[in-house]
Amino acid sequence: MSIHEATRPSGFPTTHWTLVQAVQGKDANAAATAMEELCKGYWYPIYAFLRRSGREAHDAEDLTQEFFQRLITDEALQTASQEAGKLRSLLLGVLKRVMSYRTRHDAALKRGGHVPHVSFSEMGAEDRYACEPQDNRDPEWLYAHAWAQDLLARVREKLRVAYSASGRAEVFDVLLPFLMWDNEPPSHGEIAQQIGTSEGASRILIHRLRGKFRDLLREEMAQTVLDPAEIPAEMDWLQNILAGDTGS
Repeated sequence: MSIHEATRPSGFPTTHWTLVQAVQGKDANAAATAMEELCKGYWYPIYAFLRRSGREAHDAEDLTQEFFQRLITDEALQTASQEAGKLRSLLLGVLKRVMSYRTRHDAALKRGGHVPHVSFSEMGAEDRYACEPQDNRDPEWLYAHAWAQDLLARVREKLRVAYSASGRAEVFDVLLPFLMWDNEPPSHGEIAQQIGTSEGASRILIHRLRGKFRDLLREEMAQTVLDPAEIPAEMDWLQNILAGDTGS
């Protein structure tokens, strides 16, 4: 199996936007599956936004749970169209409405249906939030930062699975620092020593890895916009968010 074949999406759903469409569809099983996928993929940016907005941990947990319930009933999803544009913008808009109109009593009444329960302790919500940049940047920046980091993590995991499927999991682990932005990667000479090859060959491996990563990143980006023409702007947006990690 090739790297491309191993990273190709399969089964339901095919894109993140089909998740949105399925949530309010007539098929209850499909809606439940879609909601679980949305919850799994996007709960942390929502939680981080709420915490940075000044909510205590328990209140942020309640609001995050209600946010996913609101996705079932909010007409924003029902009327999502070509004008909706970016999935992250749509979800943030729903969250802001939840914050505007929700009360603690309402949240307790609205839970239920086919909304999966998020286990915040098991997912290490507060541990992860404690590692976020402790600065004055606003909740929307942190939401975008968390969204970007989760997107990159999904792409890295797809590549890891693909390399594992081709029997090269150890090579991927050695090359992984070249897909990270928080630390300086090892030298090409160090990489060559670790995988038992020449420095020239290690450069080729790194170049190919980064190329596959860029291709998969564009594919992942394409699933969060409705118009493929938006992908270059989304890639620029991602670079700007990552530049914020280094203060540039």
